[in-house]
Amino acid sequence: MADGREVDQGELLGVAKDEERARSLLRALRTLSTGPDPKLREMANGVLRGSLSAEQAFTDPEYTAALFSGADKVRRAGELRSDAEAREAGARFGEWQRARDAEQEREEMDPDGASQDRRSAERPGVPGGPGGLRGPDQLHGLRPGNRFGPR
Repeated sequence: MADGREVDQGELLGVAKDEERARSLLRALRTLSTGPDPKLREMANGVLRGSLSAEQAFTDPEYTAALFSGADKVRRAGELRSDAEAREAGARFGEWQRARDAEQEREEMDPDGASQDRRSAERPGVPGGPGGLRGPDQLHGLRPGNRFGPR
């Protein structure tokens, strides 16, 4: 499939299991493909080009090590920030989520302009769907108290 085109979310369903996760995975791969980590850029570009399957990428020891290293850096940075910084980050995250949701709605518009937002109606309890999480302020109770949320 390495024919110069980018994979679509349908081609990621094997690892993503549903359309919403495939859409999210595609966005994450696009972000990683321009990020600062050369190993993650290589992996993301390989998957996006189709020269590397998502299954191969997520089971390759070098790529998974790079993914976990990045996640560990984020975790450590979160632990070191103050409560005020955590609140500010939560507010910025909420703004980002609203912008992302608006972008998704635009992407899901059909040619007549009618929304085809089936994901939240069909999948209650999924973040963003009915009964799902709507922002970082609703994470209380999902993990022990820490600098990321209420204690």
